[in-house]
Amino acid sequence: MKYAFIDYENIHSLDNIQLNEYEKVYLFLGAQQQSITLSEKFNDQIEIRLVTIRDVAKNNLDFHLVFFLGKLDQEVDKKIDFHVISKDKGYQGICDYITHQNNARKCQLISVENGNIEKKTESSKTATTLNVNPPKNENPKSEISKPNPVTIVHDENISLIENKINNSFSAYKQLLAKTANKNLPRTLDKLINHIRSQTDLKQQDINSAEPLIQDVIEKLKQGKIIKVTNNDITYLTDISDFDTYYSYLFSKSKTRRPTKLTGLKNDIKSRLNLRNNPKAVEDIIVLLKSNNVIRDIQGEKIEYLK
Repeated sequence: MKYAFIDYENIHSLDNIQLNEYEKVYLFLGAQQQSITLSEKFNDQIEIRLVTIRDVAKNNLDFHLVFFLGKLDQEVDKKIDFHVISKDKGYQGICDYITHQNNARKCQLISVENGNIEKKTESSKTATTLNVNPPKNENPKSEISKPNPVTIVHDENISLIENKINNSFSAYKQLLAKTANKNLPRTLDKLINHIRSQTDLKQQDINSAEPLIQDVIEKLKQGKIIKVTNNDITYLTDISDFDTYYSYLFSKSKTRRPTKLTGLKNDIKSRLNLRNNPKAVEDIIVLLKSNNVIRDIQGEKIEYLK
């Protein structure tokens, strides 16, 4: 028995993949992919479980695929082989780990370029396109030709994953606000361990938790909270000051908030006693923008998005 984990964002096609060899097929689609194409007909029932990635971010799909590998490795019988189907050689490491762990299972990276997947001629193909998100007024079954007994299942686990990432990010950001800068992790390895130990991710095994931790770190980077240089971590601002001003700002109605950037900076200086620390004020402005609280609209004028 075999399960397939297909990086559809990477290979863009299911051509030449013998889907009927697999008990279950986990098909991972990128945020911008709206349909999949089947180029053959099947006599046997096939269950394709769709995992659609909602956010566009570097390696986001890869992290989710690895999460599912770790999760299912813990849950299903070890006699079930795993096949990862992708051109991305980066999956070889996790396949080797699963294959050589103490309680091992066969896990193989199948590349569409290395000849492991048999090629077919174009004349033998009869393509069927399946919409991932069909319009509300259309019957999605009309997109599937009757000779193809393919069951498409949208996997709800993706929402659970996103909730875990967002909850862990919020929890760790709150921890940063309470912790002195000098006591925070200074290397990437220590940051990964710290995030896991200080959030609900400690309840998961390290293999399934690590991709989620990487997403939390990506959110910290996007929020201009940290900067990662090789293995070194730099904290770009005092998150406690930002949280203090953030709470204060939202206690006021939009009509009572500063309407110009200069006025906002003066308000931050006054509220947080930062008159002699212009860099800290600029850091808070950057965080307000990166967290979609404000944006520049014209000259000195600012708009509040929340």
